[in-house]
Amino acid sequence: MATRQIPTPVRAPEHRRDRVAPAQWPVRYVRVLPVAVTVLLLCLPGGAADTASSTHVAPADVASALLVVWCGVTLLRERSRPLGARAALVLAAPAVAFAVAAATSPHPAEAVLGLVRYLQIFVLVPTAVVLLLRSRRELRLAAGAVVVLALVQGAVGVHQYATATGASYQGRTVRAVGTFGPLDVMGMATVVSYGLILLLAGGPA
Repeated sequence: MATRQIPTPVRAPEHRRDRVAPAQWPVRYVRVLPVAVTVLLLCLPGGAADTASSTHVAPADVASALLVVWCGVTLLRERSRPLGARAALVLAAPAVAFAVAAATSPHPAEAVLGLVRYLQIFVLVPTAVVLLLRSRRELRLAAGAVVVLALVQGAVGVHQYATATGASYQGRTVRAVGTFGPLDVMGMATVVSYGLILLLAGGPA
């Protein structure tokens, strides 16, 4: 009597099974989209204002605030506590240090603005990014947004140098500052450095 063999189901390749239709991107990547949008908004020109100032509010600042709110809403909706005690301590330590520095400042009222800015940059936004990015795919998309930002800023900087439309340096307007403006001369260099690090590390690949 012949034995009937059950055919083995053919599994789709990994890259095909993970492929997402464009119409499903907002749902699939709802956690990483606010992060990418916040990063890409840094491509917008900062104008002549000091973009590093505590009182300067750029579109990316508004997006970062919405990012933190979205992170909180997501955690409440999922009823999850993804941070352990050690991670919470690491993130809370700089917040306490900034608060103490602001409270002991000779001008506490003015120091509050700096406190908000430092909490935004070093505590709230990094915490939201850590909590929202759950998979390697989401991490690659966020890293890709940083690389795109670095490319845009680098291209603007090269144009500023080539056409002498950048910030002043030794009497010549050839200093590349990207879209961060002449009062934030390190903004473009920092962003481009991050993009190069991600590319060398194979982040968005």
